[in-house]
Amino acid sequence: MKKLIMLCAALVLTACASVSQTDLINLTPSSTLSSSKVTDGLAFTLTSQDIRSAQFIAVIKHDGEEQAQPMHAKQNVRKAYEAAVYQQFFSQGFTMTKNSNNIVNVQVVDALATVSQAPVKYDIEGKVTLKITAETPNGKFVRTYTGSGTKSGSFTADKTDIEEVINRVSSRVLTTIAKDSELTKYMKGNF
Repeated sequence: MKKLIMLCAALVLTACASVSQTDLINLTPSSTLSSSKVTDGLAFTLTSQDIRSAQFIAVIKHDGEEQAQPMHAKQNVRKAYEAAVYQQFFSQGFTMTKNSNNIVNVQVVDALATVSQAPVKYDIEGKVTLKITAETPNGKFVRTYTGSGTKSGSFTADKTDIEEVINRVSSRVLTTIAKDSELTKYMKGNF
């Protein structure tokens, strides 16, 4: 029995080691920072959820093959977007606290780069959807922000191409959130 447990443990460790760091996508969404504060220290509690149907950040589909190759992010996807959203609000003058009646929730609805790989060319389509809910005891503001982008090239898409698309689309969505005057007005007026 002891040998069986040792064998199972070795197999699990081998399986975990087979996904190397080089196979992971570097998800680095860029925050859009405000050059001037809209408020001074209004506090909120930040929460987040990853509600994507699949937990990979990219998928490669080879022409003529049924099986697709999923790729995961190096970072925790939920935390990466949460941190980027927080930096944006912090630059606007908001502060984060643990137990506030004012809650901002970030839901990662979609974050995926789909690579269509043909023998001599590739197409990458990226899509990111974030849902922001700003909730107070008096009500809530809910809005979904979606962005997409593409890239095509010759021969084979590499990890850098995939990272460029998913990060560019992520940054576009974050810019839309940062520039949403209705969201900022709601937070400023109700927090």
